[in-house]
Amino acid sequence: MIERLFIVNDISAAFRKTLLWSLVIAFVSVIVTQLMYNWYFPEIAANHGKELRIFGFFVTMAIATPFVGLFAYMSLKMSAFNAHLREMAHRDGLTGLLNRTALEEKIHRRNAEPDDGNPTEDALIIIDIDHFKTINDTHGHAAGDHVLRMVSVCIAGNVFERDHVARIGGEEFGVFLINAGASGAVIAAERIRAALEDCKTHYEGEIIKVTASVGGALYPRGASYQTIYQGADFALYRAKRGGRNGCEFNGLPAIWHSRADSAMDPDLDPKSENGSNAA
Repeated sequence: MIERLFIVNDISAAFRKTLLWSLVIAFVSVIVTQLMYNWYFPEIAANHGKELRIFGFFVTMAIATPFVGLFAYMSLKMSAFNAHLREMAHRDGLTGLLNRTALEEKIHRRNAEPDDGNPTEDALIIIDIDHFKTINDTHGHAAGDHVLRMVSVCIAGNVFERDHVARIGGEEFGVFLINAGASGAVIAAERIRAALEDCKTHYEGEIIKVTASVGGALYPRGASYQTIYQGADFALYRAKRGGRNGCEFNGLPAIWHSRADSAMDPDLDPKSENGSNAA
């Protein structure tokens, strides 16, 4: 309640609350002044009461408005700063993607949304860069950080705007695919894997190539994050055990082939008319 009365989040609210509180202060000042004159100077109040009220109102407005406006301005700046801090707390410092906590919150909020009747399931996929330690050992940790940034751009460029991409730890990334369904999730996973395989990262005159193993699981509405994450993690383990640079899904029938020769539905390509990048 107090926050609604005093804290402002935009310019229009700052103007409204500055005017509101200046008027409140002015009316209170007029009432107090009138009572004071009625008590101590009844003759003046009787003869000049109206003039005193008008004078007191405008003088108080002239004094109060700049101070209330300054308070509203500081409140606006503080709200913007707090919003920036909240955004920073939900972002990975190296890549600018969501962090693991933010991804979990996105999923929890998604589960709390009312059922829209769409039977298509969401999906969670986990992407792990193959032999990333070798990149650090060979080229240095600065090169490894550069590779992580390039990988994050590549992943974000191959999902829809509605999807959520996060760095969930080290060289591991997570993508929460909204309304992807089994086929959409499989195609998205393979598209990301192929894009990373084709990506060439240039660092100090050297070309660093990466591949990634991808594991995924469908995310039925209401399922817990830990349950689905564990399913995707099991699939990721199978992808790594199967030779890396591949995709595996937990609980799906063998209806697809985990390499670039698998068919891609153009309607599910984020570079088509309705697709765009997500961060």
